Amino acid sequence: MKIKYQIASLMLCAGGMGLVSCEEQGLLVNDNTVSYLRFANDMTHDTTDVSFKMYNEGVDAVIPVEVYITGKLQEGDLKFTVGVDEKRTTLNRPLYELPEVCTIRKGLLVDTFYVTLKNDPSLHTETKVLALKFNEAEGIKTGDYLYSRAMIAVTDRLLKPIWWSVNDNGTEDNPGNSVEDYYLGSYSETKYQMFLNELKKDNATFDGKDKQVLRKYALRLKNTLRTLNAGKPQDEWVKDENGIVIDVPVAG
Repeated sequence: MKIKYQIASLMLCAGGMGLVSCEEQGLLVNDNTVSYLRFANDMTHDTTDVSFKMYNEGVDAVIPVEVYITGKLQEGDLKFTVGVDEKRTTLNRPLYELPEVCTIRKGLLVDTFYVTLKNDPSLHTETKVLALKFNEAEGIKTGDYLYSRAMIAVTDRLLKPIWWSVNDNGTEDNPGNSVEDYYLGSYSETKYQMFLNELKKDNATFDGKDKQVLRKYALRLKNTLRTLNAGKPQDEWVKDENGIVIDVPVAG
């Protein structure tokens, strides 16, 4: 027995003087004979930002991409492929590598594949976009339209990360950011670059989620600043691009 649902404001899709199928109108019709795939983020306002400033020189960026599955129950691993939305993509073809085959393992409702990005002189001054899409095949279709693309913005410039500005430690009326309040303090490009340098010493990265990694390397940066400032008057301490002494409030 098929289970169907429609994302629409009406139960019927009308067209002209007669009825037109929801499929013809581009609306999602889901059933349990087809596997529907979607990405994790809403493509209209959620972009994965990648800066090569976070990596050692010559190191490729390997980016995880989450995929969710609904519809048909899987009796084994589901194999699928991804491609590029040419209309939305501005990143040159030699600068990315897609997996030949992706897999959602049996029993999982979400799994991950990886995209490899390469640096290029053009990224020193520009931000390019890679838009990923699912290649539909027999028994595999794209799910919710808003989650039908994975948008990845790539640059070699330093950009303020979302995790240093998101309101995760306050209210709508009085926003606050935990990274600023408890770990790294106010953002500056100089401070961020110094934090990235501490990560690079261990070939580590921080994706904004693992607070143990954040604390470890914030403490490293704090100790580096202590060493650089040791024996100097305060007006000669390390400053950022705005001439403000760099302070890292993490406890320890």
